[in-house]
Amino acid sequence: MFAFNNAWPQFTFEFNPSQRDAPAGSLLIGLGDGNDTESQKGVALNNKGYRAGHYNSVSKLVANADDRQWTIWRSKLSSVQGIQRIVIEDFSLDTCFTLLLFLNHLDAAGSLSLSTHPWLEYVAAWESGIYLDGDDTTRSAACLLSALAHSSLYEQSMDDTDVVRRNMLACLRLLSDMIIANPDPTAGILPMHTQCYASAVASLAYEQQIYQHVIKRSVTCQLLLDLGTGRRQTVVDALFITETHPSGMLKILARCDKERSWTHNGFGLLAIYRPREVGTGNDIVISLNPIQGTRLDALWSALEQREDAAWQGLRPHDTPRFLESYRLAGGDKLIPGAPNQPWYDDQGRMTLIAAPKQLAPGEPGSKLTWQKDVLPAIWDNYFTRYLDNAIVPIALPEPDCRTKGKCIRVYQHRIPEGGDITIVPLMRMIDTPTFHAWLAAQSDSTRVIRSPVDLPPASEYISQWYSNILVVAHRHGVTFFCREEEDKHLAILIKAANSVANVSYEYENFLANSAQQIEQWLKDLLESQQMHNRKGKIRRLSDWSEMMLETKARALKAINKGALVGNDALHNQLSDDLSRQWGLSEQRQELMAQIEQLDQLMRQAISQRQEKRQRIYGALFSALALGAAANHIWEPIKEIKTTNLYEWQLMLFKEQPAPAMDKLQAIAADAARYEVYTLAILLIFGFIGFILFWFFDFNGKEE
Repeated sequence: MFAFNNAWPQFTFEFNPSQRDAPAGSLLIGLGDGNDTESQKGVALNNKGYRAGHYNSVSKLVANADDRQWTIWRSKLSSVQGIQRIVIEDFSLDTCFTLLLFLNHLDAAGSLSLSTHPWLEYVAAWESGIYLDGDDTTRSAACLLSALAHSSLYEQSMDDTDVVRRNMLACLRLLSDMIIANPDPTAGILPMHTQCYASAVASLAYEQQIYQHVIKRSVTCQLLLDLGTGRRQTVVDALFITETHPSGMLKILARCDKERSWTHNGFGLLAIYRPREVGTGNDIVISLNPIQGTRLDALWSALEQREDAAWQGLRPHDTPRFLESYRLAGGDKLIPGAPNQPWYDDQGRMTLIAAPKQLAPGEPGSKLTWQKDVLPAIWDNYFTRYLDNAIVPIALPEPDCRTKGKCIRVYQHRIPEGGDITIVPLMRMIDTPTFHAWLAAQSDSTRVIRSPVDLPPASEYISQWYSNILVVAHRHGVTFFCREEEDKHLAILIKAANSVANVSYEYENFLANSAQQIEQWLKDLLESQQMHNRKGKIRRLSDWSEMMLETKARALKAINKGALVGNDALHNQLSDDLSRQWGLSEQRQELMAQIEQLDQLMRQAISQRQEKRQRIYGALFSALALGAAANHIWEPIKEIKTTNLYEWQLMLFKEQPAPAMDKLQAIAADAARYEVYTLAILLIFGFIGFILFWFFDFNGKEE
């Protein structure tokens, strides 16, 4: 009954979720109209919209079909050999199990009579979203099959029929092996020594790595979903993913992820957007975990209303798709005006909503978009609609509402009639990261929350309870949420926030006013150390000391935390927390350290310039002194070697007869030559004195 037939590889498999008609010789699984209309020449196995019975899986429909139904199917496909083309909607466990049932029984006689088989119930549970063994993926038949089916679809296109055929045949072979070796799938799949099983296990490990990568980059939040009839609500973790490559395990791993979900109950709502599959009905899918008992009736109605409005009265409804939500009560007909392609309602169970399919090739069945319509609809129906009845904003005076650049908002819990706040649905959300993120956005003018993707990340704000008051602070402001109508601590906390905001404002002003001056000082410091520009504009240490003293005084005044200290413990605690959040604690130390470091560097630069000038002056004085000493020693020698002034006068005025002119000229030339020697000695010894002072003084400083 479940054996794999080696003749099946001759089949042509196609992946086409948009297929609606079943031509002769074709077999559609999960597609088309399963009510066997006369216009269909082939067989369409589809439980969705099936009027003869209500089945939660295609395999249930095939297993419970009576002799009459099998006769109709056999009239269109007389034998397995007559199947020319098999068109599938997906590679799910239900699709594969349906094929095994249908292909193995088509050539037989009568019906299956298989309504209570363990594998049939297992497949139906998984198709309904009840993952009986999702926690242990390596022993789960559904997980193994899904991982194997998608193992080669990341790099290859599903438009390639050879790829689809290889994957489908591998899945059928693995499923057949698992059914034969494991009569009860809920007991777990035992390891098998087959290539298909080994590939499935390897694909599982790969899918888990992909999930860990995706979850870190996806949007998560908590929502209030309706239970049963909608009179009660429960908090559910929601996961929003944009999927560019098909994954068979993402939904399973998300629902079983108790570690990363805030409720530790897995992600109960999974919204997936697949931009590559627009028009197939799989491009936008919002699904719930059925075991949590939640429903999406409100979302489905909202999306249908948005769809009608988007079409502006021109939404096609001449050939409506059968849908439980449009069925007339007590009959199989649809209400007048039912659209051709509505949003899918999971056969009225409202645990899965999917986008409309194409009206015709290239003609979209929906005018709604993921970002502008679907995400806001989810947010409005499962978060925003509870706000008006739960919290009310408290108006503050303008100076308190927006204090020195920091926005302050205050909200108070709306006490219901009777005073029992536990009956208010939003009370179950006040400790969730989503509610805290929404509060943070209320005091942040840069954010407008239209959907979960607009919420600020947890790294951008801090939240903490102070008595009965929740405080959510971020760099743009702070939001207060008071659980009681009157709380004496609220005014104290608001005052603390105002004080910190004022100090923060003064500090920001100081930075704005001083930034240019500090930049100029740094520029001067750099210029003073450049090889060809060692002047610098600040020449005197006394001038720098005065400027730095004034700067330090203004910095201390700007970040003076004395004004933040109060006589109330909550006041001081909030002041400390906001100071850290707005950077006053760390910035105070960093600012003073930066000023001190700049002061030290600039003093060092000024001292170096002064030292350089002193060295130059000292070297010049040394040159003059050594030159003068050399000249003093040279003068007696010069007088011995030359005719001095006294001898010259005696020779000129007293000597008789007067000396000849040639002798006088020789004496004058000899005196001039020695004057040149004197000048040379003065310059040489002056240069030696300059060099000796510069060299020995420089080395002495280094030592």
